[in-house]
Amino acid sequence: MTTLIPSLIPSLIPSFIPKIDYDFNNTIYFFIFSLYIRLFYFILYNILYVNNRFRSYDKNRKQYIVKNITKSINLGALSLYSMPYIIYPAVVYYKWDNNIMHICGLFYSANDFVALIYVNNLSKTTKNHHKVTVFLSFLALGIDYTQSTLGRMLFVYTLSSSYAYLVNYYLGTRFLYDKKETLQMKKNARNIYGTTLICNWTWHICWSVINYDLIGIQHLIYFFIMYYVVKDDIILFTWLCN
Repeated sequence: MTTLIPSLIPSLIPSFIPKIDYDFNNTIYFFIFSLYIRLFYFILYNILYVNNRFRSYDKNRKQYIVKNITKSINLGALSLYSMPYIIYPAVVYYKWDNNIMHICGLFYSANDFVALIYVNNLSKTTKNHHKVTVFLSFLALGIDYTQSTLGRMLFVYTLSSSYAYLVNYYLGTRFLYDKKETLQMKKNARNIYGTTLICNWTWHICWSVINYDLIGIQHLIYFFIMYYVVKDDIILFTWLCN
């Protein structure tokens, strides 16, 4: 039975998605990243406990604060890492490294996975967002980014979200300081988030218009799944504008 299950997973990937041999070797990174993030939660929780406001909140609010600050730090690190190892090779040499992109995708989704099992009162749209990112990160392990335009579309959205890490930092730290002290941070987070969303959506729309003849059922399924992510993005951006 244990040998049968791994052999069935690649068959779950639709045949219309260009794929390589399913990257089972890198799945271990997801669990390593999840353990690291959970440990990060524990350490950050204890560091923040010196803050009087943090101590005054209930368990759910504390979890929310820890989750967002941790995610902002991890996404910031992912953004810096992506510049020399993903963006530069892709733009200059048109080179897509499957191994690096698979691992980065798992690192991104591990943050959302741990949040799902750690934070009690996440909104429904946020939960749907997190579930979609985890699902897509594992689906992507069977995609060859050197061939799949759909895979690149998915990675563009993931990477754009990473560059908006200041949003998560604001969401967490706004409970630790007076509203006036975080007002400028909120404006900066709103501006960065809005810029990444516009660039992201514009890229997707332009690609779809220019390459309309390449659009197939797989792209329509992708757009349908991403609806839940986009919906959460819109709700969050609207809130930042208030």
